[in-house]
Amino acid sequence: MRPRLIEFLQNYPGGGIANYLIPTGTMMYVLAMLAVMYIYVKRCEQSGLSGYHALGTCIFAIIGGLAGARVFYLLETLPETITTPGVILNIFGGTTSWGVYIGGFTGFFLYLKRYRLKAPEYADVMGASLGLGPFIGRWSCFLHGCCYGTPAELPWAVRYPPSGPLFWHQVKLDLIPAQASLSLPVHPLPVYLSLSALAVFFLTSAVWKKYSYYPGITLLFYWFSYCSLRFIWEYFRGNTPRWGFMNWDLGQIVCIAVVLISGWMLFCFKRRISIVPHDP
Repeated sequence: MRPRLIEFLQNYPGGGIANYLIPTGTMMYVLAMLAVMYIYVKRCEQSGLSGYHALGTCIFAIIGGLAGARVFYLLETLPETITTPGVILNIFGGTTSWGVYIGGFTGFFLYLKRYRLKAPEYADVMGASLGLGPFIGRWSCFLHGCCYGTPAELPWAVRYPPSGPLFWHQVKLDLIPAQASLSLPVHPLPVYLSLSALAVFFLTSAVWKKYSYYPGITLLFYWFSYCSLRFIWEYFRGNTPRWGFMNWDLGQIVCIAVVLISGWMLFCFKRRISIVPHDP
């Protein structure tokens, strides 16, 4: 999508700088990490937590997230990984967001354990800040053309140029000829995911401010709300295989598991709050 946006802007005066105005997908990922880090460290300091250690958890989370994103992708595409093991050495290959979460939180909690810090308190601040990550980062998916949606005939549907994976996916399915100028219109799935993540950010921020004296509840609420919304949006995903009688993809299976676990734990928190109310 980025080449198409640049081509569009070049038709207007001053469009020659479009290549510098439209960020790359990598730039959006970096911006997403910096935004989450800034809000998270600031909120930790406002809560009386160590800003130094907050930054340390971020560094460990980034390292774990980068590793997890690649490993999870290799597992998700295990048949291809087995037949062409050389892809394991391609550190710039495909990644998945679930790998980022799993690897990132592994690094995050390892740091907290290493320095014997208050894990629930730091985790809650992270839960209240994390929505900014997919809000910004999903625009990288939009620019790359990955994580594309299913076909749609809607005013806001988008069409990708031949440089994107969607175009060649539709060529492979004989939906369009290889000589076509654009793909068939599809749902702008990354935009859906981005806007829902922004809504989750505001919701979790409100929960954190109201229930910060109950450590753990904000992070649980983040997972419950984020995965509930993502489960719905996964129905509009056009780039993942689906299995079983429910026709779910891997992301939806993970979402169901996370929603059930976090929902049950939130229910237990609710009972605790109702039995032992907080006295301001």
